[in-house]
Amino acid sequence: MKSKLILIPGFLIMFIIVSCGKQEQQTTGDNKTNTQNTEQQQQNPGSNPPNTSTDPKTNELGIKEGMPADYPADVPQPVNSKTLGSLNTSEGTVVTFESTDKPKDVLQPVAEGVEKAGFKKSEGDMMSDDGGMTAWTKEKREVSIMLAWDKDKKVSSVVVTYR
Repeated sequence: MKSKLILIPGFLIMFIIVSCGKQEQQTTGDNKTNTQNTEQQQQNPGSNPPNTSTDPKTNELGIKEGMPADYPADVPQPVNSKTLGSLNTSEGTVVTFESTDKPKDVLQPVAEGVEKAGFKKSEGDMMSDDGGMTAWTKEKREVSIMLAWDKDKKVSSVVVTYR
């Protein structure tokens, strides 16, 4: 049960990442400013709107860019993936990755690595060709991984949670 609680923040992060994309935002008030910003973004698609946060490496959701400094050495990073960011929660640190490999191909080396490091697989493993989740424990430490295959983008979203 405890290992399933650690997966909840991961589901939330995965949902946020998957649901981010091209979306029209509804606005109220001065539409002229919003129209100008939209036109500038369309003319410069690679540019991002100015970040109003005091920490330029953290977005408005609290997700920090890159790999966290405390990422455990005994938890392999998914191969053929790029790190999207991390978030510290009460349930642990959640790190998101994206890979062009299928979920089972991403999971295999991670599972082998954590089990080689002495982690034991928890009950409740749910995995299919399109994704799933599994968790491991070692003494008081927990590691979980959630994967989801995006058929349209042909990428796997990967969420590793540790504490």
